[in-house]
Amino acid sequence: MRMKNKKVLMVVMVILTVASLMFAAPSAEKKGGESLRFIDVSPSPNRQEYFTKTFDKFKAETGITVVYESVPWDDAANKLTVLGASNQLPDVITTWAGWLGQFTEAGWVVPLAPYIGNTAGEYAATVTELVWKAEQELYGNIYTIPDGMMVKGVFVRKDWAREAGLNLDMKKGWTYADYFDAVYKLTNPAKNRYGTSFRGSRGAFDPLFVYLESLTGGSAYAADGSTLFATTEAVNAYKKWMGLYLDGCAPKDAINWGFVEMVDNFTGGLTGTLINDSEVAATCLEHMTDDQWMVMPMPRSDKDGKIYNTVNSPYAYSISSSSKNKDAAWKLIEFLTRPDNNIEYCKLTGLIPIKTAVGDDPFYGPNGPYAAFVQQLNDPAIVVPVAFGPFNYTDMHQGMMHEEMQKYLLGRQSAETSLFNVVNELEKRMKAYLGDNPGSAVEQPKGLL
Repeated sequence: MRMKNKKVLMVVMVILTVASLMFAAPSAEKKGGESLRFIDVSPSPNRQEYFTKTFDKFKAETGITVVYESVPWDDAANKLTVLGASNQLPDVITTWAGWLGQFTEAGWVVPLAPYIGNTAGEYAATVTELVWKAEQELYGNIYTIPDGMMVKGVFVRKDWAREAGLNLDMKKGWTYADYFDAVYKLTNPAKNRYGTSFRGSRGAFDPLFVYLESLTGGSAYAADGSTLFATTEAVNAYKKWMGLYLDGCAPKDAINWGFVEMVDNFTGGLTGTLINDSEVAATCLEHMTDDQWMVMPMPRSDKDGKIYNTVNSPYAYSISSSSKNKDAAWKLIEFLTRPDNNIEYCKLTGLIPIKTAVGDDPFYGPNGPYAAFVQQLNDPAIVVPVAFGPFNYTDMHQGMMHEEMQKYLLGRQSAETSLFNVVNELEKRMKAYLGDNPGSAVEQPKGLL
């Protein structure tokens, strides 16, 4: 009997302990204040530090507590799917464009047009004319607020250009003919200088594809899915691009370069130009002096004078349908994307702010390191060319695309064969996609203004 009483006493103590843990630290909501959950799908120490600090500022201004949660990118899609299916998604979630089809169909995110209202004019044209227009066409409403925009530019060794007598004007810009001329003039093997960080490994076909599209108005396929690049003009352009390597404007081992090697050899003083995204500016600021580098806009087409450039948003903010306080969730998104906070975030991540009110910041102003990127995003001549296609091309991107380029560079096959092998395979997949998806159409290039 004494043993039985002892067991009962232990059970009672456990219950009291659990109860004390449950009620010892009541949530902000139970105290009368509002509380939100936020989940980051691309966590890092710097990002977590930024968000927690910003959430503290948000609480000081609004009284609303925000709990930071995170999930590694590799697990994010599965985690959010489980949370969505069980109606337990955090109030504000960082989303990726590739998830929106699933999320909107399942009703896991709420339309944001009613919240945006008449403030749309505060956002950059890349947001309103590219991101939001695409969401409205695909899903019938706006579901995300981008965290920042990413756009390519040409990083240039300013000191080398001065020595070579090149008069580069960021505001005036340049054409592809000017760009090729500059690369050759910046090449001086006697000084161990090469004009370009040529990309010969994975991802090598990406900038080449955009260059080819500068000759076709930003398109890659005819209406029936036929490639536009099985032409003499495209072959000549292909040879011109590859000539940068074959003519010695890049080191021999550049045939195996990827992102890291390209950036390291530019900042390390081996190469004079580098085509890459705005995120590289942070690395240049860390490893180079102001008089050593600058950024030029992507070259204008020699054919129609337009700037063909890829523009995208790495991640975005959405309000989940699970949220019990969607108005407070919107206040948090407004706060995160307020120019001062968004600028701080974009400096950390190497992105371009999504609001137009960034001109007074030295980083994004006319003389700042990001000026060329901001200038492009507000240039009436910029056009976002089409992607490789809506079909799965991961296997090609990881192998065939750059492997065919390398075969030509190594003299194993002709330029025609290397180019046509790639574009004919893209054509095959595009036509199969159109046949398998009645009512679908070939993507069209998008002007931003």
